[in-house]
Amino acid sequence: MNEKEQKSQFALLLPVEPGLECLRSRWILEGRPQEVRNLVFWDTFEWGVWFGGYLLSSCNNLLQLTDRARWPGSVLCQEPAPEIPRFWQEFASGPMRTALRDLLGLRALAPVAEGIFRHQQYDLRNEDGKVVCRLKLRSVTALEPERLLLQDCLLLPLLGYEAEAADVTACLTEAGAHVHTYHPAELLLQSSGNPPRRYTLRPDFGLKAATPAREAISTIVRSMLDLVHANLPGILQDRDTEFLHDYRICLRKIRSLLSLVKGVYPVTDIQQIRATLGDLARQTNRLRDLDVYLLAREEYLDLLPSPFRPALNSMFDDFALEREAEIRTVTARLASPAFQQLLHDVSVYFAEGTQHPPSAAAALPVEPLVFARIYRRYRTIRKIASGIDASTPDEGIHQLRIECKKLRYLMEFFNELIPGDRSATLQKQLRRLQGRLGEFNDASVQQASLLAYREQRQPGAEISLGLGGLVSVLYQQQQQSRIFIKQSLDEFCSGPTAAIFKRTFKLSASHITTDLYRQTNQ
Repeated sequence: MNEKEQKSQFALLLPVEPGLECLRSRWILEGRPQEVRNLVFWDTFEWGVWFGGYLLSSCNNLLQLTDRARWPGSVLCQEPAPEIPRFWQEFASGPMRTALRDLLGLRALAPVAEGIFRHQQYDLRNEDGKVVCRLKLRSVTALEPERLLLQDCLLLPLLGYEAEAADVTACLTEAGAHVHTYHPAELLLQSSGNPPRRYTLRPDFGLKAATPAREAISTIVRSMLDLVHANLPGILQDRDTEFLHDYRICLRKIRSLLSLVKGVYPVTDIQQIRATLGDLARQTNRLRDLDVYLLAREEYLDLLPSPFRPALNSMFDDFALEREAEIRTVTARLASPAFQQLLHDVSVYFAEGTQHPPSAAAALPVEPLVFARIYRRYRTIRKIASGIDASTPDEGIHQLRIECKKLRYLMEFFNELIPGDRSATLQKQLRRLQGRLGEFNDASVQQASLLAYREQRQPGAEISLGLGGLVSVLYQQQQQSRIFIKQSLDEFCSGPTAAIFKRTFKLSASHITTDLYRQTNQ
């Protein structure tokens, strides 16, 4: 007898007692001991494991990574874990680190759901004593509060006994069972109050070409403020560095949007709001700098010959101690009533239903208004780029980077209004250029910071020598970046790209009158 299970397994929602009684009337049921597992599922704030197609669960100090589509039967890798690591680098086994590296990135793991899973397998034997089918009774119980989420039967047909499996299905159907496609783990996650959801800093806003500008800007700002609020708990708990990073990006995006699309709100109000948001971002500058240095620790050390590396470790130890103090300062500010009131006031200003005085561009359709701004920003970049050469000071490259960032924010915010093929082409080129500019700026900032550290701390000769070597390597990287920047600039400012920008943005915005353009682009 070939008892190999078929791949055509399927699950039936089952009223247990009637179902088992029905089966006992026709077959001999041979039950195995029930298996009870209390499972805790782990994932990141961005649900990197889930959307990567996997599940990470722990039970009895054992951590398992499984294929989500074939859970629970497909364990890809596992390792003992008396304490669950937070980051992929902290896992003990190579296979687990390799599997989780891309799924987690810089994000930390946290428990997302806990439940009790009960399994009991039955063999169904015919009157000759042969096993003709197997089935597994399953149940999922959520905790806090305890409640039964699913009770079903997984049918496991055997090769050569297809007819018997069909009879088993018919019998269970008569008892009230029916096929379902619920995923036991997914049900638990859905019931946790924190179901898997996509997280992005570039959401769609539902904008249309004719959406009034003030309505469009308010919609975008509200979405960005939602993301600000979503990241605050992670900063306060110091779960990982990405919460602060994204919080700062959202503040920067709002400030940039309000400065780039002028005439939509009263000028004085916007100036005050931009100043407020700028202050909030600056209060976290040092913490972010320290995060960047500590995240790059291994990268920095790898840049130097082995004899210089131990000396630099003391510098990173200093950074780690400073960060401990800085995170306490930042979290105290973010938890303060004054901070909460500032965010509340900004949110109320952009809330639906809040009335503001009329302004020049408030009622204008958003597409031509914004497209005019995008095209003007592109022309500014081309003008700056024409003066970039090997002798351009760092400040000139930095200014170009800022202008490119402003253009990218505009194109991301209003991506829904840009023809898809053109948007993808232009933004790909812009991201490449920004990446080069970012590498140059990072090397410049890091050199200045390392030299400032040496000046302030006056370290010993050995550490100073290591710092000097690191600064030298960063300088060489920075000079190499100039070559790549020139290549990316030539592509981004070329005739074909310029023609796409003109066709997409200048001609689309051309029906705005000269007077209105002047009013809204001062």
